[in-house]
Amino acid sequence: MAEPEYDRRMARDFHEALAAAPWVIVGCGYSGERLAARVLREGGTVTVTRRSEAEAHAVSSRLGGGEAVALDLREPGSLSSLAEAISPGAIVVDSVPPGDDGGEGERSLARACAKARARRLVYLSSTGVYGPGEGAWVDEDTPTGPASERGRRRLTAESAVLDEAAARGLSAVAIRIAAIYGPGRGVHERLRAGTYRIVGAGDAYVSRVHVDDLVAAILAAGTADALSRQVYTLADDTPMPSRRFAEEVAKIMDLAPPPAVPAEDVDPGVRAMFAADRKVSSRRLQEELGLRLRYPNGLDGVRAALAAALASSARRPA
Repeated sequence: MAEPEYDRRMARDFHEALAAAPWVIVGCGYSGERLAARVLREGGTVTVTRRSEAEAHAVSSRLGGGEAVALDLREPGSLSSLAEAISPGAIVVDSVPPGDDGGEGERSLARACAKARARRLVYLSSTGVYGPGEGAWVDEDTPTGPASERGRRRLTAESAVLDEAAARGLSAVAIRIAAIYGPGRGVHERLRAGTYRIVGAGDAYVSRVHVDDLVAAILAAGTADALSRQVYTLADDTPMPSRRFAEEVAKIMDLAPPPAVPAEDVDPGVRAMFAADRKVSSRRLQEELGLRLRYPNGLDGVRAALAAALASSARRPA
């Protein structure tokens, strides 16, 4: 699969900076593994962390490279193991879900990065920090107002990272990310499994982003010489109502349209997500960081994810 493209004026500097800086991915899950794999393909070095040593080594093994470190942001004592992994000039990516510690883990990470003289800390946040959008466009200037406990925790963690970094002179940026999908993850996988349900009328807009475009955005934010802002929003260019998107994906997969369930019958967190009704704009990120999305239309991204899964299955030994 071809990588997302960059403005030609920035491409050479981007690839050189990516390979030159050591990368540390804290909480290396689905998106983190895709990021680590891209860094390694570009000739860079990467350290991945998970809460247990076994999990960290499993990630490193799947990647075929990279250093593995056990780290739990919610356990302050474990940060000592990370301190040695952050070398001067490192780009650190925080992909850890927010906890209930009021952002203390995130502040501790920012302090460790500043002490190690890291180049930049990139925090992976969520568009869940915004309130219901009523179908309007949302961007970096939109006031926050999370409607769920998960969104409130995310905003607390994001603020903790950015405030602590600013206080210590550390370059930091938060990317508020829409729903992530890609090979093995997303509406197409739940349709395949028969578990996807349209919530309520399905007329609220949902924004999404392909994991490879997310990876490209992280790389661009991490390697940029200077940043115009502390926060960017990220999504593809074609938000769709959830019903329309699911039905279009079902057509692509030659499946029947999914059934609907009353909104009151689903988990409150899921209900809040599907009721958010936001169209997320990533115009500034694309323009200021020179990124051209590989999948500006989510349906094209789903087709690519399905093709990637098919190719991966064909490569597996019988």
